[in-house]
Amino acid sequence: MCAAGLVAMTSLGPAAAMAVSILMSLAVYAYVFGLKFAVGFIILLLVHELGHIIASRVVGLRTGGPMFVPFVGAVISLHKPPQSAKMEANIAIGGPALGTLSALVCLILYLWTDSTLMLALAYTASLLNLFNLIPCAPLDGGRIAAAISPHLWWAGSATLGALAIVTSNFFIFVVFLFSLARLWLGAEDDTGPEYYAMTVRQRLTVAWWYFGLLTVLGLMTWQLVAALR
Repeated sequence: MCAAGLVAMTSLGPAAAMAVSILMSLAVYAYVFGLKFAVGFIILLLVHELGHIIASRVVGLRTGGPMFVPFVGAVISLHKPPQSAKMEANIAIGGPALGTLSALVCLILYLWTDSTLMLALAYTASLLNLFNLIPCAPLDGGRIAAAISPHLWWAGSATLGALAIVTSNFFIFVVFLFSLARLWLGAEDDTGPEYYAMTVRQRLTVAWWYFGLLTVLGLMTWQLVAALR
């Protein structure tokens, strides 16, 4: 059924295809988690992808609209590939940055209203964006880490491997396999060393954003886990 839906979407225009993907995901999430949480979750995913879209426009690249896939999330397609690791990192940072802001908004609404739904959404946004910052392909963290040091991919793959063992989560295991494949190919498999050429200041700027987001999301997730108990 999912495959048939994806095939059908390819014959639609971009806006219609995006709308259909949202409705499909909404129906699946509503069935599993309830309608209110499903709507909030779709909004959180949309905000994350809008962060990537805005960042892409800032660096001069156009994108397609976000496409939603149940239990995978959402993705956007670039009309042209990034010209450097710095450009790719800037685009990758946009999603978790706006995603972190959405988590903070949900947290503020929870503190203001004492809404269990807002607490659950704040935790979900924090955890998903934190997971997405693990420094390995195909996650945003892998694209950001490449601009700091591709050696961070080893730490990211080790983290994913540990999570896959602890959680026995099939999705995490699949991502772990992707990360191993990227490690096997290496950093300069299809781009060349000039793609990763950056000044020390540029690398430090990317690192500041990356570790800053990791710190904020890590602290938020830790506090929200305590609130959920």
